[in-house]
Parts: sequence; C-alpha cells; structure tokens
Amino acid sequence: MNFGKYIPVILVLFVFEPNLFAQIDWTLLKVKDGIKISSRHSLTSSFDDIRVELDLAGNLDQIESILTDVTKYKEWSYATKISRLVKPLSPGKFIYYTEIEVPWPATNRYFYANFELQKNLKERSMHVVAINILNYEPIPKDLVQVPLTRGNWNITTISNKSIHIDYTLEMNPGGSLPVWVLNLFSTKGPMESFENIKKKMAALNP
Repeated sequence: MNFGKYIPVILVLFVFEPNLFAQIDWTLLKVKDGIKISSRHSLTSSFDDIRVELDLAGNLDQIESILTDVTKYKEWSYATKISRLVKPLSPGKFIYYTEIEVPWPATNRYFYANFELQKNLKERSMHVVAINILNYEPIPKDLVQVPLTRGNWNITTISNKSIHIDYTLEMNPGGSLPVWVLNLFSTKGPMESFENIKKKMAALNP
C-alpha cells in the first residue's frame, strides 16, 4: 500500500482539527430534578472535568444578577467559605477571590480569578468564563493555591420564561487530596450548587 498519498490528508487533519484525536466523551454520573451531571478524563489534571446541564425558570438578566454578585457565592456555590470582589475592570469584567473549604485533614484551597461575561442580545444568549490567576497578591497564609480552575457558562434562552445552562469546569485542586474528597467535588458539589441556583431562580419567578 502506498501510504505516501495519505500524508497530505493527515497533515490537514492535524492543522485544522488539532483536538480531533484528543476529544473524550462525557460519561453521565447523575440526573436529579432535571440537573444532569457528567464527567470526562482531564488531559491536564487528576481531577476529572465536570459538565452540568439544566433548564431553569427565568431569564438572562436574573442569572446574570446571581453570577455577578460575588459576595453571595457562598450562598449557593458548594464549599465556598469566602468570596469577594477584588477589582472591577469594566462592565461584566472583574477579578475576584475565593476560599474553598475542604474537609479535614486536607487544607483549604484558594484562588483569584478573572471573570468575564458577554451577552449576545440578538441570539438571547450569554457566555461567562472565570479563569484563575496564579500568584496574585496578597497571597493568604496556610492555604493551598488552586493551580487551575476554568469555569465556562453557556446560557441560552428557551422561551420568555426559561433558560438553558451548559456549564463545564476544568480544575486542578493542587496538592494531594483523598479520593473521597475528590468525589465530593465531582458529584455532590455540582449537584448542590445547581440545586441552590435553581432555588434562587425559582424565588425570582414565583
């Protein structure tokens, strides 16, 4: 067989589809009350990537008000002990700080992150991305820095009274954590967080 004639095709695939051979299918972990949680093996961390999908009552402005109110993250985001605004940058953009409470004997984690929200009014959709900033000061004592956290929110409008959320999280929690702790953050954590968001949205849409 003349393999030479296939080389140009292979090169084209690598140039134009760099992730073609790296894509990994999502595995469904749990479905509860319309909240679907999946995971997949991460190429950059020992902590699996997480995906959450659900429909919610409400609109883009309401979910925006929840996601941009950093000081109230601890009311809905699992294991968030402290969350505060560090620096406003522009409308929909800011830097914030979060401390994550981890069960003993593990050490609490922290990170600073860039938050950016973009709306597409024509398509009635919204995209939010929050990415950690390494070694941002002041650096707290007796905490472990999270080397990687990237949360992506793709939010689309279903109707005048409902939206759909497709959320993904890539994270490297840093240091070493027992398997049972990792399991908490891969299943219990996302479920509780989005159950809390669902309650907040329901309260805004009685």
